[in-house]
Amino acid sequence: MERSDGKSHFLSVVISIYVLLIGVGVPIVVRDKYFDILVVKYYFYCICTILMTILLSGYFILLRVKQRRFSIYGFIKSCTIVDYAVLVYLMVAIISTISSDYLYESFWGNEGRYTGLFLIIWYVVSYFCVSRFWKFKSWYIDIILAAGMLVCLFGITDYFKLDIFKFKIAMVAEQRHIFTSTIGNINTYTSYVGIIVAIATVLFATDSKVKNMIWHYFCMVICFFAIIMGVSDNAYLSLGTLFGLLPLYLFKNKNGVQRYVTILATFISVVQCIDWINSYFGESVLGIESAFNMVIEFRGLSYLAIGLWGIAIILHFITYKKENESKEIGGMPRYLWMVFLFLTVLTILYVLYDCNVAGNAAKYGSLSSYFLFNDDWGTHRGYIWRMAMECFQSLPLWKKIVGYGPETFGILVMYKTANNPYNQLFDSAHNEYLHMLTTVGFAGLIAYISFISGYIRKCLHYKRRNPYIMAIMFGVICYSIQAFVNLNLPIVTPVFWLLLGMGAAKSIEEL
Repeated sequence: MERSDGKSHFLSVVISIYVLLIGVGVPIVVRDKYFDILVVKYYFYCICTILMTILLSGYFILLRVKQRRFSIYGFIKSCTIVDYAVLVYLMVAIISTISSDYLYESFWGNEGRYTGLFLIIWYVVSYFCVSRFWKFKSWYIDIILAAGMLVCLFGITDYFKLDIFKFKIAMVAEQRHIFTSTIGNINTYTSYVGIIVAIATVLFATDSKVKNMIWHYFCMVICFFAIIMGVSDNAYLSLGTLFGLLPLYLFKNKNGVQRYVTILATFISVVQCIDWINSYFGESVLGIESAFNMVIEFRGLSYLAIGLWGIAIILHFITYKKENESKEIGGMPRYLWMVFLFLTVLTILYVLYDCNVAGNAAKYGSLSSYFLFNDDWGTHRGYIWRMAMECFQSLPLWKKIVGYGPETFGILVMYKTANNPYNQLFDSAHNEYLHMLTTVGFAGLIAYISFISGYIRKCLHYKRRNPYIMAIMFGVICYSIQAFVNLNLPIVTPVFWLLLGMGAAKSIEEL
């Protein structure tokens, strides 16, 4: 028993340090401002993960020599369906690399954004090490949130054009507005903030202790400001996913309904504050040039905020007594919300049909730019998505199954997109799932989606036991949804894989 305790302690210390290094270090670490930010974070993640793996491997080798207890068979036997899915994803990536015409580039990912087989291996290793050996403690997630607050606050100052750390002083003036905080590109930044805002919001919505509630409410408010001031359209997907799915989790008791209304009131109040900031500071801020403008310019915004706060206060008095707070209200509110979500999806599908098939895009005004899919859609995402599908369709059957090779997208579409009308070099599909389809094929994409969906189902088993796991799950979902229009980069994706490991930690079953 003594050895077992020593083993548990050693593994726990190593993984705990690793969790903090990745959860706090990756978002914050920089060297030469934005000029080498991708490379620095890539090396930081790889070095931390490799060192962690060496320590654990050395320990288990000694354990095997001394006690003859550790075996690969035992590891495989302990795997869940979710674990098998991620192992299949890794195996497909290996096969794709070996069979690629560009083996070197597939392995290192040097012709893209470094997400070659080498990095994929460390993502999967990280997932298994954290999920097997990390001892669940909620304060780790709060420390990751605290690091997120530093990133968000820095991003907010960039909205005011302060550049407090002089990150942008040597940049071309035309590019300064598209880089922010310690993350870099605004799309990547809002991808990260989308994870953090989901975690903070879910924790505020489920907190029972006042001090925790105050802390998570503060984090949520800062995140709301940061994700809007990030001035990226990716924010709509993260926020829409969060607000759309939260009621399915919260509308089980009166307290959950009250917290949700409070969250909505807070968000609308933040939008109103940004409207005032834009009005009073004018040229001193970047300004909002996106669909948020329609919300900000809505004349009844302040009345909506007041109305929501009024409802929240009334609901608070209704749920003030402890017996009312946790009293179940049945499944009807959630069923009604499902109907609302279904009707919303139908409406969106109709608008997409009306714009793209019926040719009535003009009647939707400025919104048509979001619903009309052409080459210019999404800052030329429409163009590269079309090129990607045409290139994929031209691949032989085997390549369609296992892909062209991890992170070889730029090579695949190079000739197809040469002399493109946008004068851009495309090394990514700007859609993680389409990127996977072309690089690791149908097999890799299906394995990855099975892994994520299985992981979400697993987290749902703990929905009554541990709100922190649900917070992680919502962070994973928000990242996965915005991935439809974003890139897989070793800037935010390492944090995503860390959360996958934390949410699947075996120690949660002992709570």
